[in-house]
Amino acid sequence: MKPIELSSKVEPDTTIISNHFIDTYMTKANGEYIKVFLMILRLLQSGKNPLPEVIADRLDMTERDVMRALSYWEREGILISSAEQETAASKEEAPVSTSKPLPAKSTLTPADMRKKQNDKGFSHLKYITEMYLGHPMTNPEINSLSYIYDDLKLPVDLIEYLIEYCVSNHKNSLRYMEKVAIDWHQKNILTLQQAKSQAHSYGKDYYTIMKTMGLNHSPAPAQIEFMEKWLHKDDFSLNMVLEACRRTITAIGKPSFPYANKILETWKKAGIKSQTELASYEKNTTPVKGALPEQKKQPKLHNFQERSYDFDALEQRYIQKINQ
Repeated sequence: MKPIELSSKVEPDTTIISNHFIDTYMTKANGEYIKVFLMILRLLQSGKNPLPEVIADRLDMTERDVMRALSYWEREGILISSAEQETAASKEEAPVSTSKPLPAKSTLTPADMRKKQNDKGFSHLKYITEMYLGHPMTNPEINSLSYIYDDLKLPVDLIEYLIEYCVSNHKNSLRYMEKVAIDWHQKNILTLQQAKSQAHSYGKDYYTIMKTMGLNHSPAPAQIEFMEKWLHKDDFSLNMVLEACRRTITAIGKPSFPYANKILETWKKAGIKSQTELASYEKNTTPVKGALPEQKKQPKLHNFQERSYDFDALEQRYIQKINQ
């Protein structure tokens, strides 16, 4: 899936939106969700902080409705901000890929669609995909399949396996399949055997982490990047990673790899590598009173803001809680 980049480096009276967003996401999204997304763009591109309460006030919506829209765009995976105020945070939350650049994704015209009907390889893949999905493919879905076939140039048998692999993991979205295809393309996975080896190479540790997060499917490429970073680059033990996952669920009530990454980054900066060092750190750390604003009536809003901007304060509150 091609990420939507939000940029603030434009004229203050202009809001720029990606054609990929219009072609792929806007046609399926609820109108209220689109309004929230456009307001986020408007605020970011004018150098303002898109807080949920600000968005709600400008759109005359409830904060609950804004949070519902934000959750939707998070699930779609396109709220990846490249505004200047978010640059440092985004680099910490998502490991930067050094893979080869991706080919641009174009939208098929009606004439292109007609030509595709004469392509036996593409027609076969379209038929297989519709069999798995259980419905005729929409134009955005056909665009995604065309991108995998024509631009990423994955072989037909590999794309067949890709579709089967995703559906078997309860991922029936062409956007998800496109994201996996991009990951394989960047890792130079070009044969069926390479793909099968990749699918079975995650190891027991990865599935243990996924299970601790409450997830019962194979890890997505972005999740694999986080786990590789924690276990191999940052050299955390499996037990420490699992502890960060448990604290994530305790703190926000749902799985979040970026949130767990924040916890582990804090421990890394403090030189904490073991449960004993963690216990000593928390015992000797004095919680900062009043650092976290009271938002008991709006727990979901609290989670969104704290995850992005006030992690240190939330960590202090967690320490205070376990020391009581």
